[in-house]
Parts: sequence; C-alpha cells; structure tokens
Amino acid sequence: MGALAHYLETRGIPTTQISLIKEHTQTIQPPRALWVPFALGRPLGLPGDPDFQRQVIQAALALLEAPKGPVLVDFPHDVPQKTDQTRDSLDLPACPVSFAGPVTHKSETEKLLAAFEQELSEFRSWYDIGLEKRGYSSVGYFSPNVVQTVFTDFLSDTPLTLEKTMSSPALALRLAAQDLKAVYFESVMFRPDMVLPDDAAFSHWFWQKTAAGALLRAVKEKCSASDDKVLKMTGEMLLVPLDQAS
Repeated sequence: MGALAHYLETRGIPTTQISLIKEHTQTIQPPRALWVPFALGRPLGLPGDPDFQRQVIQAALALLEAPKGPVLVDFPHDVPQKTDQTRDSLDLPACPVSFAGPVTHKSETEKLLAAFEQELSEFRSWYDIGLEKRGYSSVGYFSPNVVQTVFTDFLSDTPLTLEKTMSSPALALRLAAQDLKAVYFESVMFRPDMVLPDDAAFSHWFWQKTAAGALLRAVKEKCSASDDKVLKMTGEMLLVPLDQAS
C-alpha cells in the first residue's frame, strides 16, 4: 500500500493509510500513515465497536491536512477492553481476507506445519514489538525462525542441524519448546486485544487453542514412539505437561 500511495501522489491524488506494522511503514515511508497498535487483521480495532472505529478512520483522514510528507503518526489510544472478556477467552488474530491457495492434498503433518507457520508469523510481529520496547526477551536459546526450523525438520524427518554445543536432538527439542512458549507469552503481553493471562489461563490457551500447542503434542507423540531412549524420555516427560497432553 505504501508503494501504491507513492504512485498515486505522483498523479496528484493525496493519500493516507493505516499501518499495523510500524517498522515496515518507517522503511517504505508512504506520504501519510497512521500507526495503530492493534492486532494484525484488525486495523480499526475490535469488531462491533463503530464509535472507536470511527475515531481511527477520522484520525487517518485528518492526515490529509498535512501539506507534505512523509508523515507517520501514532494513534493515541489502545483498543478498549471488553468488560465480558475473561482471562481464558483468548482468540487468535482475525483476518477478514482469505489468501487460500490452490487445493492440494496435504498430509495431517503438512497441514499442522502450515497452520503453525502462519500462526507463528502473526505472533512474531507482536513479539518483535515487545522486544523493541523492553530491550530484552526470555527467549534464550533459539530465535523464532530457528524454533520453526527445528520442529519442521523433526516432524518432516529431516536431520536436525545443530550447533556443536547442542548435545542431542532431544535437548534441542526441549529448549526449542521452552523458547516457543516464551515467544507466545511475550507476544500476548503486547497484543492490545488480549487480556494478559495468569499462568493457568495462558497454559490452557496455549496448549488447547493454538497450532503451536498441537504441534508440540505431535512432537511429543513422535518422540514417545522413538527407539532412541533419550528422545522417548523427552517425549514422555519433558515436552508437554501431563494435564495438557490430550
């Protein structure tokens, strides 16, 4: 949209836009943009709140009064919290547009990995925002990209590529699982449409509502069925809490 805005401006058509990822907008530098701290797929905030949505639209249109750009303004308000939202009623980001590709016959593992990849990319945006604001992260062993590679390779029967300091695939899987949960927790902390959960609520949401939780259960099952004693023990005891295994 930023590139299109530059083109339209050369034709004498003033433009304004709403930005969900500030870093991208800072790079493209469109003529006028309003950055909003909302979940991906919700540029106007939560559904069913026309008064708040109108404020967002009016703020974006007000940028047309700027004589020249680039102009990037932060929207001053967060999404209002709904009074009936409970700690364990967390939802995934909503995207009103379907980007479905051609119909293909995928295995259950391929479907799970595709869902996990899309979900992780959505949460990664909020993780990056949180990391920039805090300046630190509890993700200590693998970056989100490496975490994805570790689990994708393992479930796809591709040999894991490990650093010399990583003694075994079992250890890599266990540490990657820890970092994956940390990425999701820190993402939730900075998503304005999600109530910050306590440990019990987060655990229930992560293991029962996300593709990441389903993926780790699949990793657990594969490890538990392995002839490798260390992998087997890791799957049976160290990847998924006993109360969330099913």
